Amino acid sequence: MAGGLIPVGGGSKLPVGPATSDPGRVGRPSMMLARSLSGRPLQFGADIKLPLRGGDRLGPSGIVSDLELDWEPELMRFVEDACLDQRIRGRDWFALPPVLLGGEAGVGRTHVARRLARAAGVPHIMFDATTWMFTWRCAGPDVHLPLPIAAAMAASGCANPVVSVTGVPRATPAMVDLLIRLVDRSINESFVDQAAGVVVDYSAVTWIVHAPPRRPASGPQAYRHYQQSVDPEPHVPAALARHLHRIDLQDVAPEQYQLLVVDLLAEVLDDLGVPLPPLMDLQALFDLAGQWRDLSVGEIYDRLQIEVRLHVDDHPL
Repeated sequence: MAGGLIPVGGGSKLPVGPATSDPGRVGRPSMMLARSLSGRPLQFGADIKLPLRGGDRLGPSGIVSDLELDWEPELMRFVEDACLDQRIRGRDWFALPPVLLGGEAGVGRTHVARRLARAAGVPHIMFDATTWMFTWRCAGPDVHLPLPIAAAMAASGCANPVVSVTGVPRATPAMVDLLIRLVDRSINESFVDQAAGVVVDYSAVTWIVHAPPRRPASGPQAYRHYQQSVDPEPHVPAALARHLHRIDLQDVAPEQYQLLVVDLLAEVLDDLGVPLPPLMDLQALFDLAGQWRDLSVGEIYDRLQIEVRLHVDDHPL
């Protein structure tokens, strides 16, 4: 892609420079993440221009092939269609329309978001919508804090990360309004962060808002987790939900459960930065994992991590 950047969602109000060069590719896309609101230099030192990643993985042998979440056909079709749309529009980077990710309690929303980011070769950022410190009314000596998302993008060197937003059912009205400004593709290319004194372009971010569970997962432990972690009738406000594409994750069928365990094991190994321990008996591990069928995806991940660390000297418990 040569010349100037074509921003996601239309023409950007932010100044956009020519595409950066890359030894392996011609015209690797980039975008101006932030510019000063007042004209004064940013605290970061200058206006921030970051690369847009994942363009080389939009084809059938890239992101979709690496995901291989066969038990999530709706999600897989959505990702495949979004990647095809990016290619048709000449947008040489990964991006999905904003998603409202639902399903049963413990079905693995965060795992899917991290898995998607890893397949696309972009960072994954967590944002808790229950915090009030970014929207409260400051007075006197109080310091209004800027959103940490742009700082995380700058630190990771990527303008199009996957951002998981949790806790929306318990968010304040002010936070819901802020989230709408972040995910609305008609305005999020010029998000004004008064606290930081910058205008930020969030138009290339893949937003994944975690929907509250519609019903508890099976098993007593999962049900207790459900009771403790969500309100009796949690919901995502309609004003926010209308900007999001709803996808409900499916509970893994018994015949596909071992595939989920393999997927989580690969995630554990990658997170720890270690190969499969040579002394680990996979069949014994799968037999053990069969006893975890009623646990949440996060709990299965934790138990797999313990098993791996027991076999890796560099990561003692």
